[in-house]
Amino acid sequence: MKFTDRLYEGVKDIWHEYLEQPFVKELGEGTLREDRFRFYMVQDYRYLLQYSKVFAMGIVKAEDEALMRRFACMVHDTLDGEMDVHKTYMKRLGITDEEISTTKTALANQSYTSYMLDVAHKGDVLDVLVAVLSCAWSYQMIGEHHKKIPGAVDHPFYGEWVRGYSSEEYCKGVEEIMELVDELGSDITIKREAYLLEVFLNCCRYERDFWEMSYRMDMGD
Repeated sequence: MKFTDRLYEGVKDIWHEYLEQPFVKELGEGTLREDRFRFYMVQDYRYLLQYSKVFAMGIVKAEDEALMRRFACMVHDTLDGEMDVHKTYMKRLGITDEEISTTKTALANQSYTSYMLDVAHKGDVLDVLVAVLSCAWSYQMIGEHHKKIPGAVDHPFYGEWVRGYSSEEYCKGVEEIMELVDELGSDITIKREAYLLEVFLNCCRYERDFWEMSYRMDMGD
């Protein structure tokens, strides 16, 4: 069994919960209130800025040029790939750069990104990859699930989100992360694996909290 398979086994029940979470479910059905999606877009944009820094820590931690370049590509894919979906929606929703820069980061959002950055700072490249994998992989899972919902891909507003996270390009990026995790995690100690399983589980819990935060539009004040 691959390391990523073992990671999934520990969180599959939580991932099932994602699909039943009102924000995720209503997004796929096309019934999600636009103000909730707007709140999510602002917070997720702020999240992605910190998420990119976690990938960037991989460049710092990498010991060879090839791996440094792979992490650099991951930073690029986030800032100039995934961000494109957000920027399109921001324009449609009237979200300005000033609003993004002046809006506070919600408490659940800040806690999540701080945790990932802490794991990355203390660990090595494998720690970095496991910390980011929960978000990347679960979004692919949700995107592929929603793609099968009749009308979701062609929805006039939410269709672009579904297409973006189920696209061949996005799935290829996730697959690359998973391949690296399996490669680097193939011969780790039992103790180290237990720690990384905990990191992955914690990040999946944070993902669940992020969806809940977005639906309730909860800043945590």
